[in-house]
Amino acid sequence: MANTNVRKSIQSKIESLGKEIENLQIELKRWEKIAADYETNSESIDLILSIQIPEKAEGKVKRVKA
Repeated sequence: MANTNVRKSIQSKIESLGKEIENLQIELKRWEKIAADYETNSESIDLILSIQIPEKAEGKVKRVKA
């Protein structure tokens, strides 16, 4: 009886880790695509970010001064 419980527990853990590995591989592919997209379009992305970030920074500065 105890051996059956141990085997089930081990098998359950193996299956759980297998699913986690699959999810992490999907996440890795997602971030690799993001990195590749950034390398391809880095100038456009940097320009967009440079436009957006100062606006947020100005809002924060105004709040600090007020």
